[in-house]
Amino acid sequence: MTRAEKVIWLFFAATSCQLAFLQPSVVLAPGQRVNLFSGLLCLLSLIVALILARRGALKVKSPEFLVSAALIVLGVISALHSLTPLASFLRVFVLLASGLGGFWCARILLNTPENQRRFQWLCLFLLSGVVLLSLAGYFLTGQIHYYFFKGSNHPLADVIFLLSGAPLALLARKSRNSVLLGAVLLGLGYAVLCLSERLSVVFIPVGLGVLGVLFGALRWKHLLAALIVIAIIVGLSAPHILWFKLNKEYPYYRVENFFFSWSIAKQHPVLGIGLRAPREQFLDDYRLTYPYTAKEQFAEDVAGIVTADNQILTFLSGLGFPFTILYGLAVLTLLMKLIRLAWRPPPGSFFPPLALLFPLSLALVHFQLYDGLLFAQNSWFFHILLGLIPVGAAVPAVLEVPGAAADLSYSAGAPNLEGSGTERGKS
Repeated sequence: MTRAEKVIWLFFAATSCQLAFLQPSVVLAPGQRVNLFSGLLCLLSLIVALILARRGALKVKSPEFLVSAALIVLGVISALHSLTPLASFLRVFVLLASGLGGFWCARILLNTPENQRRFQWLCLFLLSGVVLLSLAGYFLTGQIHYYFFKGSNHPLADVIFLLSGAPLALLARKSRNSVLLGAVLLGLGYAVLCLSERLSVVFIPVGLGVLGVLFGALRWKHLLAALIVIAIIVGLSAPHILWFKLNKEYPYYRVENFFFSWSIAKQHPVLGIGLRAPREQFLDDYRLTYPYTAKEQFAEDVAGIVTADNQILTFLSGLGFPFTILYGLAVLTLLMKLIRLAWRPPPGSFFPPLALLFPLSLALVHFQLYDGLLFAQNSWFFHILLGLIPVGAAVPAVLEVPGAAADLSYSAGAPNLEGSGTERGKS
């Protein structure tokens, strides 16, 4: 590594550790319900990466840079025109700092096989720590997020989703040690998801695994082996899973918000109302569509939760159509490229395309059940994976594992997580 890369890596790794464990935690905006401290760390890492980036790494005329600039302009203008300018600006700041920070740090720093190898081991370390602290918190207090933050388990579950790309990549190695380490981490991570009491995070990985088989990305024998392990974990965790949520009354808030958020977006289509603007005033002339709740209960939840518990709906009503469409098209473009790479993996990929596609897909589905990108830790790791899509497609794969062979390159072929010359290692 060059001296500049070492400095960038120091800030990048330190920020990733703080976001994974949320320690140290400093409250800089009391009462605003926003992690401003983590957002500032993301911004600092981004600034360091931009200043020390090698010549040619940042092209101001590139589509990525132009989209980034446009999102900044739209987000700031939306916040300033919000019904609650300060609160909305702080939310937009953390959203943009963590998202653009993660994406551009990945583009600038993680563009060599050595740095991608270091990033993989960083993710393995972070995932191991997150899983162990989650299990410790559960056995001590019954809450997996005890050592992280108070509130919902969703952000922690999403961090596990996003960090799962590292052990998934290990499953593609020739080394038994690598495969064993990856399988153990994935199994422990799924156990934590089951202990989160959230039905969504229990079933999302299973659903995507089945889709992977149907589209030919995974083999049935590997899915069946994974399902057996999953069944055992779910069976042991069954008393701790909130099965009562499988009824038509429970999801009323999320279902009703499709109609409610759309009605707000139509009234403020260009800039939205702000990410933290109160929405109760829009209930005056609004009629509920979902029949399994009362308007008084919905109004109480709208006042307390504030956002739509759905990332797309929150962007539409909070930031407007231009921001939402531009961001959505940018993410979709990157994902389509990744899907093509997964279908025909190029030779020499350090991260198998599916090792990026699977955690990104997990997060995207999860974002339909809560506003994940408003949490700095989720936004940071999500956009790092997006930033890896272009560079991860043509970087030679060389990874040293204790007791493993040094040559762990990949070969092109059918879309899977196989290593070169072996049938081992599909997730």
